[in-house]
Amino acid sequence: MKKLLAMLCMMVGCVFTANASGGTKTSGKKTVKLDKKVAVVAEKRADHLSDVMIRDLGLNNYQSRKMREINKDVVARKMAVEAEFAGNQEVIDQKCKEICTERDRQLENILSTRQYNEYFGDRKIYNQAEQEFMASLDQQNTTGSQTASANQTEPVNTVSLN
Repeated sequence: MKKLLAMLCMMVGCVFTANASGGTKTSGKKTVKLDKKVAVVAEKRADHLSDVMIRDLGLNNYQSRKMREINKDVVARKMAVEAEFAGNQEVIDQKCKEICTERDRQLENILSTRQYNEYFGDRKIYNQAEQEFMASLDQQNTTGSQTASANQTEPVNTVSLN
């Protein structure tokens, strides 16, 4: 178990190192370009999912820390799969299901029986919360882009009251 956790941490470290440096990660046949923006989105996505799970399951500090580590790895791997197999939803769903199955095994070791049963029963809810969060991020990005372009085209009038 310790070896598996160590390997998992090394994988996460490699993914985030590649993200931070803007490097490339080879996965299978294709090369996936990772950049800082993807790393930021992955971090937000993992933190949001972790916050929801920590609140709903009533996790202690140790469990919360482990949950965040696991979710950061899972989200990074999911985003790499989504980028690599963009346009092929069947493959994305199958690979993401495998990743989530690994997460289930890991969480079984850190959650109590009651907590794990609650988590296992609510997995669809957590997936939906993650999808809704990503949709809200996408909406913010498009709204932010429109606002930025609108601000650039319209002159700003200032009034000084002295």
